[in-house]
Amino acid sequence: MPEMRRILIVGSGGLAREFSSYFSESCNLASVVGFSSFNVEDHKHFKLPGHFFEAGVTPASAGTDQVVIAIGSPSVKRRIVEELRSKGFQFPSFIHPKSVVSNRARVGEGVVISPNCTVSPDVQLGDFSYLNFGVGVGHDAFVGSFVQINPGVQLGGATQIGNDSLIGSGSTVLQGVRVGCKVTIASGSVVFSRVADGATMLGNPAKRMRSFEEG
Repeated sequence: MPEMRRILIVGSGGLAREFSSYFSESCNLASVVGFSSFNVEDHKHFKLPGHFFEAGVTPASAGTDQVVIAIGSPSVKRRIVEELRSKGFQFPSFIHPKSVVSNRARVGEGVVISPNCTVSPDVQLGDFSYLNFGVGVGHDAFVGSFVQINPGVQLGGATQIGNDSLIGSGSTVLQGVRVGCKVTIASGSVVFSRVADGATMLGNPAKRMRSFEEG
């Protein structure tokens, strides 16, 4: 049985509550000391466990240096990690026992793998990537850092997902396809061909939607 860590969760939305449910309530892999966010009302409304900590939280005030960033936006997550690291926080990885992760897969720092995921041999999961419920990652796939992969996504073998990308629920990226950095793939999309950096993709087959892109 893995050692139970005392964890501060940063965020108080759906992703934070899911982490608390999956890893604290259902399998006792984490003891949640509390939540830190900009919205104290979420902590009260959802009756979240532990204490509410203001944004200036430190390891001393939290009573732990172990943090999980439960925020879906890759850019926001990256900024928060930099702030918390400078204060001395550390970022463990969590793999739910109901997921199957090959012992040949490489899992980076601060990675979260939720229940019912499958990670095949020779996969690389970059730092702070987050696999939500029911994600499948095929053999030899590469997932960059700060990638958010939402429920039900299927990544074919030898796919490549660039840093800071968000893959929407129920999407499929076909085998061998390369997805650039800072890409958004809308829920339910099927990606058949290479995706450029910064693109927003929607549909089956997925097409670029420039009107939704920044700048």
